[in-house]
Amino acid sequence: MHRTDIDSPSPIKIACLGWGSLVWNPGVLRCLGTWRTDGPELPLEFARIAQDGRLGLVLVAGAKPVPALWTLLDYTKPKIAQDALDGREGCVLSATGLWPGPALLHSPGSEAIAAWAVTAGVDAVVWTALTPKFNNVDGLAPESADAAIKYLKQLDAATQARAKQYVERAPAQVRTPFRLAFERELGWVSETT
Repeated sequence: MHRTDIDSPSPIKIACLGWGSLVWNPGVLRCLGTWRTDGPELPLEFARIAQDGRLGLVLVAGAKPVPALWTLLDYTKPKIAQDALDGREGCVLSATGLWPGPALLHSPGSEAIAAWAVTAGVDAVVWTALTPKFNNVDGLAPESADAAIKYLKQLDAATQARAKQYVERAPAQVRTPFRLAFERELGWVSETT
C-alpha cells in the first residue's frame, strides 16, 4: 500500500530519478540531500537532440540498462512533485513519469522503476520521460554510436562545446555504449571517472 495523499499520518517519500543535467543542476526542484547512486537500471542512451544542439540522455526502448541516480524530494504530493519536474525540464506532463500512476505512451523502464520503488521503500517516483529525437524526428534515436558521433562532429564549435560538457558532466555510472564510443572516438571522458 502506498501513501499518496496529504492526509497520511506520516510524510510520504517521493523520489526523483536522474541521469543527466538534472543531477548537477536541479534548478527549481526541491531535493532533499544528495543524489544516490543505487537507482534502478534503466535503458538510457544519448539519443535526443536538445534545443541547444547537444545530444541528451533519454530512455530508449531496447537500450542497454545502466544504473540511474535518485534523490528524495521535498513535496507533500506526488502530483506536485511531477509538476515541479515539468517546470524544471520545461516540458509537458506527458514527458514526465509518475509512479504509481497511469502508464505513459513512452515508458521504457517503467517496470524497472516500479520494482525498484517497492524495494527502495519510496511511496512515489517521478522521472523525465522525453522521447528520443534525432534528425528532427520525435521518437527516432540514432541507429548507432557512429551516427551519434557523426552528428556531434558536424556541430559548430560553441554547440560542440556544450555537447562535450553535457557528456563529461553526466554521472560516471551512466556508461552507455554511446558514451564509451564518445570516450574512444572523441576523448570525451567523465569528469568524475
